[in-house]
Amino acid sequence: MDVSELGVNHHEGWVPLPYADPSFDLGSWADRTAAELAARYAADGQPADVKRIARDLRAVTKDSATRTPLGAFACYVSGFNESVALAEIDAILPDKTAPEVTPQWMAEHFASHDFGPPEIEYTELPLGPAVRIRQNIIGEKKRLFGSRPVIRTLAYGVQPKGEKGLLVLTCSWTEPVLDEPITAIVDNMAPTLVL
Repeated sequence: MDVSELGVNHHEGWVPLPYADPSFDLGSWADRTAAELAARYAADGQPADVKRIARDLRAVTKDSATRTPLGAFACYVSGFNESVALAEIDAILPDKTAPEVTPQWMAEHFASHDFGPPEIEYTELPLGPAVRIRQNIIGEKKRLFGSRPVIRTLAYGVQPKGEKGLLVLTCSWTEPVLDEPITAIVDNMAPTLVL
């Protein structure tokens, strides 16, 4: 699957995260981007802590880089000094362990029953047949004596016509109040995936 022309349309609140290789100046990028976000917040009449936003941008970028996605975006909402959601795009290609990677395969292997059965819906996107999986999963502890967070996720796996494999768009967030708006945004993003 050739992903050199991979793209997706996203809401203006999403910040494309850079590929942070060792030669990339992540600190300068985070400072610059935090200042741009602060200007957007000010235009909306909301305060911003530029240092906290820059620190969050660095942390989110480093965390996302550990999964090596093809693309990643963090959502920043005016008035919040930390990202409220993370979206990542990746490709899953067939191999010896999974010789056939389809939307049905993704539904079988990605579904979690941490909080009951996930919502699984098969659909058709402009790029090809797809599966939509909305579920809540148990996250990892952040502190030794803390509780484990509930991670809310919405994932689309689409099999581009004529291709063997899937493009996967996954979004995660933790605040229940964001369920409807983030779900609506991701539902609008998924059909814009292009190769």
